[in-house]
Parts: sequence; C-alpha cells; structure tokens
Amino acid sequence: MTLLIALLVLPAAAALTWGLMTLVSRERSRQIHEALAPYSVGALRESGPTPAAGAGGELVETPLLQRAVAAVAEMASRRGILQLVKRLLDQADLPIRPAEALFVYLVGVVLGGSIGLLVANAFWGLVGLAALAVVPWVALSAAAQRRTKLFTAQLPDMLQLLGTTLRSGFSILQGLDTVSHQLKDPIGKEMRHVCAEARLGRPLVAALTEVAERVRSEDFQWVVTSIGIQREVGGNLAELLDIVADTMNSRARLRREASTLTAEGRIGAVVISILPIAIGVFVYSVNPGYLSPLLHEAFGQILFYGSIVLAVLGIFWLRKLVNIEV
Repeated sequence: MTLLIALLVLPAAAALTWGLMTLVSRERSRQIHEALAPYSVGALRESGPTPAAGAGGELVETPLLQRAVAAVAEMASRRGILQLVKRLLDQADLPIRPAEALFVYLVGVVLGGSIGLLVANAFWGLVGLAALAVVPWVALSAAAQRRTKLFTAQLPDMLQLLGTTLRSGFSILQGLDTVSHQLKDPIGKEMRHVCAEARLGRPLVAALTEVAERVRSEDFQWVVTSIGIQREVGGNLAELLDIVADTMNSRARLRREASTLTAEGRIGAVVISILPIAIGVFVYSVNPGYLSPLLHEAFGQILFYGSIVLAVLGIFWLRKLVNIEV
C-alpha cells in the first residue's frame, strides 16, 4: 500500500512542482497587447506596457506536460466539465486556462490525498482528500458569485452616468468610454473590453451580450436588451436607462430587506449543517471505539449512511427555504 501511494505521490509532486516553477519563472508574452494597444481604451493616457486584460498565459510549456494537459482537457470536455470550469474562470476573471487549471487541480488532489494517507490514518486521509477535492470548487464558485454581485451592485451607477453622458450629447460608445474610466472594476474593466472591441469593428450589442454571458448578470442582460431594442426602433435611450436604473435600485432594496429578514434562518441552516459533522469528527478523534458500531456493523452502517442522505437533503431544503428570489 505504501509503495503504491509513493508511486502516485512522486509523479504528482514532480508535475505540480514543475508547473509552479514554470508559472513563477516565465514571462508572459505581450505581443498581442502591443498589437492591439492603439485600439484599446485610454491607450494615449496609459504609459508603459501592461498585460492584456484577461489574457492568461500557458502554465505548462514542456511537451510532456502539454500532452498530459491535452489528455485531461479531452476527457473533461467529453463530460462537460471543461466548459463548466471555463465559465467559472471567465465569471471570476481568473487568467488561467481551463485545461491547465483542471490538470493542476487533479495533481494537487492526488498529491495531497496521498500525502495525507501516508502521514495520517485512513480516516483523516480521506477527510483531507475530500477537502482538497471540494474546497477549490467552492472557492472558485464563491469568487465567481462575488464578482457577479459586485458587477450588479455597480449597474445603477453605470446607468445613471451613461444616461448623463447621453443627455450631454455624447454617443453611447463615448458614454461607455466615460463609464470605463469613471467606475472601478469589475464594471470598468468589462466596459473597456466592450469599447476596445467596438473600435475594432464588432457590433456594440454583440460585445455587451458577451459581457452579460460572461458575468452571468441577469440585470445587465436587461440593459443589453434595452439598448438593442432602442438601436433597432429608436427612442430616448437616456430616459430608458433611467427607468432601468430605478428598477434595479428598487430590486436591490428588496434584496437587502429579504436578506435582513432571512438572516436568522440562514445562520441556523449553517449551524445545523455543520454541527453534526463537527460533533462526529470530534467524537471519532477522541474515542474512535464509540462510533465503531456505526462503521463496522451492518445496521450501524445503514443508520450512518441514511443519516448522511437525510442531512444532505435537509441542507438543500434549508437553503431553498431561505433563498428568496427578487
């Protein structure tokens, strides 16, 4: 068993170390950014070369690791995992290639789980393996949702500023240019992308639609739809944006009220979800024999796995109960 774990640890450790060293030591290429610099937003006001926004360099450059990454990408693509990782990375604005992120994730899980099984007992090794397998996904999803919330929170300010520039006689592209420099990221960065693509000849509505799909913001999708309808049938876009901004402010106020009213329920759901797991881990670490009937006897295993299923169902039910859509 130890030999098998060692055979898994050594290649995984070598691949992970080589990937991290390559990531730290390499210098990202700026050729694409330099070629597009004359068309980027604020190119005349910025001095010095900067990396292209959102561009992610290759994490691995050796042929062997590239073949390994390609194999992981092919398997993940057939199961739809690669597309999910790409969507989350784009939503979180992390400049990492999906295939390389999956490769490093798998290597880290194998390496960490094997080390945990070597230095600890089977129980804690499995706990560490489960944590390594789950925590990166949770962290990535949290980062993606956090960026979407920040983007949505900035939308009313963006619409008010855009409406003001339109009433001052500027075009919508000039208004978006003003928004990209007056507002902070993430909305400022996304609008700089839109302006750069529009200056290169891409339709404005198509560029905005791509931002809405990447950020996964339903409110911004409404804005894009409003702009697209106005550009087809005409009308006062500034007044329309003011109406949309008022609607978003009202919805944000309702969200805050709903969050305040359900705070106690959400905290209770978290406590109820974590408490059985924490008590079980503590009891097993202090007195493993106390839980031995649950792990080694047939009736105890039925109760143990049945309680896990019921706990998971209860967690989902509590989360659904306190999640109010506005």
